[in-house]
Amino acid sequence: MKADVSRQNAVRAAARQLGFDLCEFVAVGEAPHANFFDSWIETGRAGEMHYLERNQERRRFPALLAQPGDPPLRTLIVLGVDYHQFDLPPSWRDDPSRGLVAAYAWGDDYHELIRPQLYALDRWLRAQSGRQSLGRGLVDTGPVLERDWAAAAGVGFTGKNCCTIRPGSGSWLLLATLLVPEPLVPEPLGPEPLGPEPLGSRPQPTCGRCTRCLAGCPTAAFSAPYDLDPRRCIAYWTIEARSIIPRALRSRFGNRIFGCDICQELCPYNRRLTPRATSLTGLQAHHHRIAPPLLEGFAPSTPYWLEPDLFNRHFARSPIRRARQPGMLRNVCVALGNWGTPETLPALELALGSPDPVVRCHAAWAVGEVLRRQHPPAAELLRRTIAWETDSRVCEELRVALADS
Repeated sequence: MKADVSRQNAVRAAARQLGFDLCEFVAVGEAPHANFFDSWIETGRAGEMHYLERNQERRRFPALLAQPGDPPLRTLIVLGVDYHQFDLPPSWRDDPSRGLVAAYAWGDDYHELIRPQLYALDRWLRAQSGRQSLGRGLVDTGPVLERDWAAAAGVGFTGKNCCTIRPGSGSWLLLATLLVPEPLVPEPLGPEPLGPEPLGSRPQPTCGRCTRCLAGCPTAAFSAPYDLDPRRCIAYWTIEARSIIPRALRSRFGNRIFGCDICQELCPYNRRLTPRATSLTGLQAHHHRIAPPLLEGFAPSTPYWLEPDLFNRHFARSPIRRARQPGMLRNVCVALGNWGTPETLPALELALGSPDPVVRCHAAWAVGEVLRRQHPPAAELLRRTIAWETDSRVCEELRVALADS
């Protein structure tokens, strides 16, 4: 075991040099909560995230990720990057004229930043061991249940909000995994017990009786502790989904236009953390991505909410591009509706002219929210629009908006 510790410490030192804050190890085996994940998929929880429905067997047994002819994968290295840089100022968070972006997206896309560092760590390890085959490096987009393995490796425990929580760092962690043939940990003696608590023999903290994250979710996205229903989650709708957001949920989004940090902001483990500079180059926050003014992207000089090419340039290298320009315009329309001021009507009129009917649906709803706050010019805009609109879904939104006023 001493040899294992020495080799692990050498890998940890190499990982730190590459910008990783955490590096832990676990023997490759069966994913501890694969049965729960399969049931979760079978009940339709994945929604539009169809990629989660693929490669079920590989998610259960990550050893199957080895390439034919390569040596078997024996060790799963779990790596973490702490992305907490500072807390969002209340003056921005509570300003309805600003659109809130999840903290992980304040910098450049972490997938593109972490992936080359994983390859570099594998290259370093190959140089040490003489291995010729490549390891498998994955940044939460491949078929690995990384939070399961993070708990098994001792990175932290899984909280009731389904985030990996590490006391002292909280849950502001980006996880990645590197599967390698080198036996860096002893083989397990038997299967680990299943359950929501951390795995292995190390004593770990838990959430205890705390349920602040569950009670504080504005869309009631948690069916139970450790059980998130993405179909009610703000992050799912503002990042992953491309379709029409359920009308009953829209008013609960507030001004969050990309992702949601509410369950993390409420977590006691995330309180009083010391602001720090991220160790991964490129992850530093870009000022204009933290909480952009909602109306700024409609201005004639900067119409980045309206024009795909300008949107892609404005958010170059940003994970915000994952939602795509029509998706972000849809999200912004919801935030404008929740703001509900007459100032939003010129922008919403532009959104009603979008070629995307999903965008127009949400713009119509937002104008209706302005009208509901007793601003008569909104009714005129709705009537003008319904005179030429041909999409049945948009027409329905326009009629509902007029009827509810």
